[in-house]
Amino acid sequence: MPSVVDMIVSVLAPYVGRTQADTFVRATALGLGKTSDNLGAQDMPMIENNVRRLLKPVAPAATIDGIVTEIERSIA
Repeated sequence: MPSVVDMIVSVLAPYVGRTQADTFVRATALGLGKTSDNLGAQDMPMIENNVRRLLKPVAPAATIDGIVTEIERSIA
């Protein structure tokens, strides 16, 4: 089974590129005082907030909602 990091990166990469998606995951984890390997479903509120902030300038709200839902499903 893929890790939470892999799941999030795979969802975000088509929109921001793999490197930016990986950086996003690491930065989100650090913001929570964790490593990216320790992210889990319990961190979804922070992940969602950061996804919305990252994508707001480049994607419509409906697309962002879909991305958030896809991440949520993949890490639940």
